[in-house]
Amino acid sequence: MSQLRRVLEGVVIRRAVSPADYRACQDAQRKAWGIAEDGYVIPVATMVGANLHGGLVLGAFLADGSAVAMSFGFLGRVEKRLCLYSQLTGVVPGRQSLGLGRELKLLQREFARAEGLPLIAWAFDPLQSGNGRFNLVKLGARIRRYVDDMYGPRTDSLNSGVPTDRVIAEWDVHDEPESLERPGDAPPLIEIRNGLPVTVPLQADADRLWLPIPHDVAPLRRANPEAAEAWRKAVRQAFTAAFAAGYEAAGFLRDAEPRCGYILQRQAAG
Repeated sequence: MSQLRRVLEGVVIRRAVSPADYRACQDAQRKAWGIAEDGYVIPVATMVGANLHGGLVLGAFLADGSAVAMSFGFLGRVEKRLCLYSQLTGVVPGRQSLGLGRELKLLQREFARAEGLPLIAWAFDPLQSGNGRFNLVKLGARIRRYVDDMYGPRTDSLNSGVPTDRVIAEWDVHDEPESLERPGDAPPLIEIRNGLPVTVPLQADADRLWLPIPHDVAPLRRANPEAAEAWRKAVRQAFTAAFAAGYEAAGFLRDAEPRCGYILQRQAAG
């Protein structure tokens, strides 16, 4: 089993190796996602099996053995390419400004390189702008696929009552592509009309496309669920059309409101 380790402000990030480690990772999962239903918590036996057979379970452990972050990945495939599929990466509230999430992803990359895996893939909510910026700008991942209601109904605090639409991030562990930082004069895929988002016809001859999203969807979902649902449907339609036309999301812009969204470009041949 490969040796993976980082120390960050007194927190040791390493591979889970003991029953206590796995239980601590379960507790971190509950706290990070606000899970009250044990059916959504990854069983210890599943984590052990993945960790010993091509996958990876990491925890960010304190001196007392508790975990303040965790990640769980297993051996998977994207089209014809083997990958580490990262099912979960989360940090408990109060520890999210330490950079633990980034260190977990970097350790995943170190593991994938050592195991000869060319790719790490994971799903995330495309309306979560913080995740979009982190995945595309900080890591340099790309998005080429949209999955409608991937998990079905959920009861945890982050997903309760909302269809679980997801995009799939693909992170090449050997290349470090530059993220697109500005959309320039890229035509938008969504416009605001009468206060609500509406998709507009895709200009298939454009080199880049601009797909805006809300700056912060969480308060919008609480205060105006109808508007949030309109955004979800518009973003789903826009991404689906763009991917079908051969584009990929390769950058993210999150300026002061309301400038926030994805920058898409044509996929390279092959």
